[in-house]
Amino acid sequence: MAIELLLHHVLVKLDDATDTDDVYRRAKAAGIELSLDKREAKGVEYGTVVQVGPTAFNDYGRSPEILSKGDRVSITKYSGKEVVDTDNTKYVVVNDSDVICIIR
Repeated sequence: MAIELLLHHVLVKLDDATDTDDVYRRAKAAGIELSLDKREAKGVEYGTVVQVGPTAFNDYGRSPEILSKGDRVSITKYSGKEVVDTDNTKYVVVNDSDVICIIR
């Protein structure tokens, strides 16, 4: 990977729409009802953490180790900047404050 994050950023590989729909199916199976229309209205996207910047979450009294490579996260829709790696893989670089939650 040719991308190296600086400061308080998080590199995320966004899920395909089918992967996101799977999150909603699993939530429904757990007894949580989410409609797809609500997802669009709330402006949330899901993805997998690829890399965490060295000072991410420091401003909030947390360590960058709060997130690890491979963690599934929810991020604010339309946040960040799309970047392309040398192998043409697309990622989104977001600020640490755009990470809404970790999905465990």
